[in-house]
Amino acid sequence: MNNSIVLMGCKHCGKTTQGKLLAKKLGVDFIDTDDEIGRIRGIDFRTLYKTKGVAEFTLAEEEACRSIMKEFGNSQIVVSTGGGICDNPPALQALRDCGTFVFLKLDIKHSVSRIMAKIQQTETGSFINAPAYVLNENPTSLSQIQDILMKKYRDRYQQYQAIADVVVDIKNAPIEENFRTLIDALDIK
Repeated sequence: MNNSIVLMGCKHCGKTTQGKLLAKKLGVDFIDTDDEIGRIRGIDFRTLYKTKGVAEFTLAEEEACRSIMKEFGNSQIVVSTGGGICDNPPALQALRDCGTFVFLKLDIKHSVSRIMAKIQQTETGSFINAPAYVLNENPTSLSQIQDILMKKYRDRYQQYQAIADVVVDIKNAPIEENFRTLIDALDIK
């Protein structure tokens, strides 16, 4: 254990934003697992998921976590994970010896509304900007997408609560306010 901090949580909870601020405050490196996937595979993580599917993405995420630990395992770092890492036990295990798992818990309704604000339905009935895991369920309306997201996030929140060493309630508030909440929860001076 090297006192690193691994930030987890659903999409749009602030893992990358808060992670960069935290790394700066601690004077350590910041690593995003999604960026590491791109570095290793030579393809953006979203494109990998869409073109190669869940199984290949899951394997790439595990490889990224192992790579991070190989390179930084003896150093304190701050890691931001992908929103679905809770569904990838080998990737989590690769990071487990890293340090503290922190769940950034943003209200589910707010998380879903952030995603829904970017999704559009075309005249042909297809969807733009919807997460691939949602499209895999073949929704036919925006309300179905919202229902899929709500269920997925409820399930993930339970998983993250079980995995996390620390749970931080993130608010729909300025970044600085949430950063103070994170710092307080981690007892960092």
